[in-house]
Amino acid sequence: MTNPHVAMRMLITYVICIPLAILVGYLLTNPLDYGTMGFLGLVTALILSPVFIKWHYPVMVFGLFAPVSCFFLIGKPPLWWVVVLLSLTIAVLERILNSDRRFLRVPVLTWPFLFIAAMAFLTAELTGGVGLHTLGGGLGGGRKYLTLFVGIACFFALISHPIPPARRKLYVALFLLPGLLSLIGDLFPYLPAPLNYINLLIPPTGYNVSNARLGSTATFIDRFSAVATGSIMLLSFMLARWGVRGIFLGRSWWRPPVFVLVFLLIPMGGFRAFLVGMIVTIALMMFLEGLRGPLLALLIGGLMTIALLVPFAGHLPLNYQRTLSFLPLNWNQDAVLSAEASSEWRFNIWRQLWPKVPEYLLLGKGYGISQGDYDLIANTQLASAAGSFDASEEALAISGDYHSGPLSTLMPFGIWGAIGIVWLMAACLWVHYRNFRYGPADLKTINAFLLAWCVYHSFAFFFIFGSFSDDIGYYAKYAGLCVALNGGVLGPQPKTISNPRIKPAQPLPAGTGQTA
Repeated sequence: MTNPHVAMRMLITYVICIPLAILVGYLLTNPLDYGTMGFLGLVTALILSPVFIKWHYPVMVFGLFAPVSCFFLIGKPPLWWVVVLLSLTIAVLERILNSDRRFLRVPVLTWPFLFIAAMAFLTAELTGGVGLHTLGGGLGGGRKYLTLFVGIACFFALISHPIPPARRKLYVALFLLPGLLSLIGDLFPYLPAPLNYINLLIPPTGYNVSNARLGSTATFIDRFSAVATGSIMLLSFMLARWGVRGIFLGRSWWRPPVFVLVFLLIPMGGFRAFLVGMIVTIALMMFLEGLRGPLLALLIGGLMTIALLVPFAGHLPLNYQRTLSFLPLNWNQDAVLSAEASSEWRFNIWRQLWPKVPEYLLLGKGYGISQGDYDLIANTQLASAAGSFDASEEALAISGDYHSGPLSTLMPFGIWGAIGIVWLMAACLWVHYRNFRYGPADLKTINAFLLAWCVYHSFAFFFIFGSFSDDIGYYAKYAGLCVALNGGVLGPQPKTISNPRIKPAQPLPAGTGQTA
């Protein structure tokens, strides 16, 4: 006799699964069509939904620094956008269904994030709205707004619940180590044709195949930016996990050589800020760990290394020379000109734009890019080819990529953006310092790294490189992780006053009691 349950499963298989398999096979005849990719993505999401609902938080933490692009969605949003929005949605639904699932209360950070979100939304409404060309809008520039809003949402997703003490080290690894995947972005020119499809998932950087124009000549400088980025993420993990003391003064023999070798890969990117940032972070970590003597030894060792570089400076690879070109040594002129051209380009934009800042102090220009702006970009490119143009009308300047933290704040959002970013920086520094000073002993090294990162990044935002929309997300990620690891913002623990020991009453000797 036929089992009805088995018959029902067979019916579901024939009625649903087989037609679905036929449809998927048909759609795969044109796999790169957005309709096909969207449908396949929806089917995959439905299949994986039980897994994501259960483990949405670790998946979200993994995706924050994973350089993965969701190429199957319109606009190709980065993975961290998708996982943050899904994780926050699930966390809110869990809070609605279960009153015991509460978000961590951090008003000192919540209010500046909400202020920035409201300020950006009002600016967008008053300057034409959030434009998205990918969705058919007539106004562009909306991607920066989305980066800003999703970055703020990331903070609330991270503080949806505290990280259990037993899993703290695991979550630090999930947070930082996915950045190593960025190494694939530099492999695009060297991968065989069948493997190029991996760059749909992890887009190529393009720096190692770009042509940097130096004056009247053209020189190729291979800049492996993904190698530099991946190296920084690995070094950051080692600093957060073991600290400078644990790396160089610990018992593991492999940590010092691995740290030094990975550090030597940073100049391959050709970015001076990457190298300076890591050196400053290491120095701040040593200061916070109380390594005053080794910090002086590091300074002396750095000076000796520079002295040893003098006879070999001009023979290093060009990307190394470009990174180290701020040192007064005998470098190759192509590397020096490439670095100077980049600096001069920034100075030209800043000189042209700073006089325009007062126009946008009360109401910023926002991130919107109109059709007239696109036409201006095209005309500017023609003027650039002719040799004369206004640096403030370049494509990057019009799109808001000023390579300057203050300009990226004041031009789009005026004085209100400045209030928001300064308020947020002060709040983040306060939270990181409190958790470093009063946090549990097993988080001392991690909190020291997070504080060192926040100090350097706040300095770099004003004086080296900054982008308002991107940096809000960075502050949200690191501050949110700090709050989740420590279970909130910690303070001094109240001292318990122990009562003096009270001796128990001794029984009276026999025969001393009163008799009736």
